[in-house]
Amino acid sequence: MSAPPAGPPHAFDSGLTIPDFAACLSMGLQPVGLVQGYYCGQIGSWSNYSYYPERNYPCACYEQAPHNSGWVGRLGDLDGAWMDAHATALSRMLKEASDLGAHGVVGVKTDMSHPTNENSAEVHLYGTAVVVTGAAAPRQPWSTQLAGHKLAKLIEIGFVPGSVAYSRCTAMMAEGCYMEYYGSGRCGTGYVINPLQDAHELARKGAIAQAKQILPDASLYDVQMEVQESERYHSTYITCSLLGSLVRRARSTSPVAKPVPTVSVGS
Repeated sequence: MSAPPAGPPHAFDSGLTIPDFAACLSMGLQPVGLVQGYYCGQIGSWSNYSYYPERNYPCACYEQAPHNSGWVGRLGDLDGAWMDAHATALSRMLKEASDLGAHGVVGVKTDMSHPTNENSAEVHLYGTAVVVTGAAAPRQPWSTQLAGHKLAKLIEIGFVPGSVAYSRCTAMMAEGCYMEYYGSGRCGTGYVINPLQDAHELARKGAIAQAKQILPDASLYDVQMEVQESERYHSTYITCSLLGSLVRRARSTSPVAKPVPTVSVGS
């Protein structure tokens, strides 16, 4: 009776689905283990007094100006604390991957929450560490949210993963600039006040700019954007969170052929 075939050198765990696992193997990426990184701590209290003014508006109620003037501010300290928490969890996950000798981490998932109250932050990152078959030992593992066919297609067209990216921007819109509160005729003709729209714009631009600072020459791919609004101290807070994968071009030409039309529409 012949002996059973030899098994793998060691067992490993993975967070990949069967199709994603198969796609990794077809690209020469060998999964070596599930890696994760945590951060849990306090982010400090914040209030209306911790904002950075970005845009100011003349008050529509002339008799109370300037005490009731409206403005849009940005809570940079609060956003910075969350981004530092994410960066800490990411570095801990990459440390686990490096200890396994991995070249990168694919299929990264991110969970963020307040475990106790609004002044606490918990960040959990986890993904599957992979080794590139035949490649030299890496200096620093890369990371990406992508896995499976999305990652395969990205590499096929000449891009390689760089890092997962998280950024956020919280804009605060104070009361005092609503024309409907004071009736018509109080603001100059043609003057339009859009503090809510401006808060959204500031939050989105700030989040994208912060993400690009991580890898200046990269493109942001597979973006997930979430916008939340809340009321506190008679003010509206708009938080724009952005999560994505930074990728960079490694090949100037694409092997993918240009599409050829097969149906002609029209006469």
